[in-house]
Amino acid sequence: MESFPESFRWLLSLAGLLLLAAIYGLHLLEHRHPKWFGRPGDKPGTAKTDTAAEVISVNLQSRLGLLTGADLFRAMQKCGMEYGEMDIFHRLGGDGKPLFSAANMIKPGGFNVDDLVNIRTPGITLFLRLPRVADPLRALDEMWATALTLAGELGADILDENRNPLSAQKQQRMRDEALEYIRRAAMPAKRVPFT
Repeated sequence: MESFPESFRWLLSLAGLLLLAAIYGLHLLEHRHPKWFGRPGDKPGTAKTDTAAEVISVNLQSRLGLLTGADLFRAMQKCGMEYGEMDIFHRLGGDGKPLFSAANMIKPGGFNVDDLVNIRTPGITLFLRLPRVADPLRALDEMWATALTLAGELGADILDENRNPLSAQKQQRMRDEALEYIRRAAMPAKRVPFT
């Protein structure tokens, strides 16, 4: 059996190394710029889903039974909340994007504005999506202030995400979660080793 000339072996070795370097380079690019590679969930028009750690919420539950649609809309307007996308209320920031939102405590969470008279709910959920606001702490402070105003307007108790009374300790934990999110978001992206 004839052996390959030494120069041909070197050429094959060099081509193999170049191929491995190209694969590694593409791997790094895919992790830095996933949209370039059309990874699932990154395609245009695909909504990003926030993780539970990226959403802070409080509940307002009526003390007297059910809240009516008319009372809800009046209180929301008084607090500067606007009815909009997904049939829920939003407090909009200066850029026109939601700082936080208010949904019906009853699934699926929306309010039918065309049937205002028949809306009855035990309460609402205010929620803040940390990745979607420029200043999470400011948005959190505004959400708490709005929750206090709405609680007074609607005769409701403010509860945590598990529908337990919102304690000062739990409120501080929510603030710490927002600070931790800000810290993580400010960290440079980790390089993913080639595997």
